[in-house]
Amino acid sequence: MADDNQAEETLGEAELVEGLEKKKFSGKKIIMLGGGAVVLLAVGFIVMSLLGGDDVADEPSDDAELEQLAQEAADKRDAEKLEQDKPQEELALLFYELPPQLYNLNTGGDGTSFLKTQISLEIDRESYRADLEVKLPRILDEFNTYMRELRPSDLEGAAGVFRLKEELLMRINQAVAPTRVKDVLFQEFLIQG
Repeated sequence: MADDNQAEETLGEAELVEGLEKKKFSGKKIIMLGGGAVVLLAVGFIVMSLLGGDDVADEPSDDAELEQLAQEAADKRDAEKLEQDKPQEELALLFYELPPQLYNLNTGGDGTSFLKTQISLEIDRESYRADLEVKLPRILDEFNTYMRELRPSDLEGAAGVFRLKEELLMRINQAVAPTRVKDVLFQEFLIQG
């Protein structure tokens, strides 16, 4: 009987050790399965990145870069939309002719001198033509005020005419803003003195 008890104890200990080993093995099994799943997910992500790599690799890593790219895309869309919305007639250069003008130049009391001009204004939108028509009195007033202070010597040579064109362009754009005149063109320019 002692042998039976001893055998039972040995058998009980063996079952206990075997049960503990099973429990330990089960814990190891869970850790190994979890680790394997993580490895599989990592490999899956790498494979997906390689197969669809353009989408993942091209994404900016920074919020600022993402915002900048979004802004550039929006600006490009807006520019394309504006270009499509422009009627063909607005793409061509247009001219608005002012009535012929005769100006009395400043001679400082030494006789009289006159400047006769025919001026065309270069614009790039048909809608500007109507604005210029409405603001014509203001344009002519600006020109008269400036031209009456000029001396014949101010208009000598190409440099004098160039300075006059630049000054008139600046004054007209101030007078008709927000309408924009691109250039002042002299069709006729005659000084009599």
